[in-house]
Amino acid sequence: MPERRAGHGRGAPRRAAAAENQGLETTRGRAIWSGTITFGLVSVPVDLFSAMRARQTSMKMVDTRGRALGRQYYCPKDDKALTPSDIVRGYEMDNGKIVVVTDEELASVAPEMSRDIDLRRFVPVEQIPPTFYQRPYILAPSGKSAKAYHLLAQTMHRTGRAGVGTFVMRGSEYLVAILSDGALLRAETLRFPDELRSAQDVGLPKRKKGSAKEVKSLSAAIASLTEDVLDVEELSDRYAEQIHKIAEAKQRKGEDVVHPKGAADEEGEDAGADVVDLVKLLRQRLSASASVTTVEEAVGHAAKGDRRPPRRAGSATSSSKRGQEPARKTSAADNLEGASKETLYEQAQKLDIPGRSKMSRQALINAIRKAS
Repeated sequence: MPERRAGHGRGAPRRAAAAENQGLETTRGRAIWSGTITFGLVSVPVDLFSAMRARQTSMKMVDTRGRALGRQYYCPKDDKALTPSDIVRGYEMDNGKIVVVTDEELASVAPEMSRDIDLRRFVPVEQIPPTFYQRPYILAPSGKSAKAYHLLAQTMHRTGRAGVGTFVMRGSEYLVAILSDGALLRAETLRFPDELRSAQDVGLPKRKKGSAKEVKSLSAAIASLTEDVLDVEELSDRYAEQIHKIAEAKQRKGEDVVHPKGAADEEGEDAGADVVDLVKLLRQRLSASASVTTVEEAVGHAAKGDRRPPRRAGSATSSSKRGQEPARKTSAADNLEGASKETLYEQAQKLDIPGRSKMSRQALINAIRKAS
């Protein structure tokens, strides 16, 4: 079983480093876990990618010269900094007492290392309460053939079922649900039942029946705001946008900008592929005969009343069908691959490309080429 309610221990610095490495692996386009989905005699090789990226309001802790800071554990009672040898893991009991758990004891109950997502049953998707969903991931087909991946995704979508099981990642066992939209498999780690609070735990008052007037007033208020379609613009992170505007304005003025020597180049390399372009990755992984439709494409087809399937990945354009290569002008936009992300961002600023602050390095390159 995974560790829960454990305090800081000797492995705390290592866990922090592992978490940082997980983020680096994701931004550089590598899978954070590789293995197989297994049930019965079926085995489907997959790679696991995080479906999330850091919120735009997340900031780095630096000193006044822009240098990254390290974390140091400190004991206020003894007024001294602690070394790794001073730190142990403490398990908190219900009575508030702390019991020390050693590395050896943890190792004795650690889950067996495995590269399998072991599905134990398939259940209707609606049977999994939304509160159990914890963290989303994208599953991409691994290996030379994606036939089994396609078949599993299509079958699960047709039957409206989700696979529920367990898998081990970085020494911890997770409950997981595998879901499908017909072309793509997703994984959602699940919370354990004892991690969720009930109404009784929160202490909600007993339900009382409202008057007819109150019910009518409430129903009218809901009806006035009722829409059949969710406008995704309402989900935009306005706070993050304001933070970015503040930083962008200060950067233009050269105010409070800290850039230690060499940091710009390192940042550019680290952000080289920024966030994985999962649609592009899936189009590469899936067979040439498979089509991958994004949410935006699906909405566009529906709005136009177009029921035709989307164009297959890798299908020829009209020019290539005639055996002709479309002519393209050579410009500065053709020499972007070696540029740092900072340079690309400045160029996107000059071209007034919308949404540039949230773009990955490759997305910036594509947008600059399109705008040039």
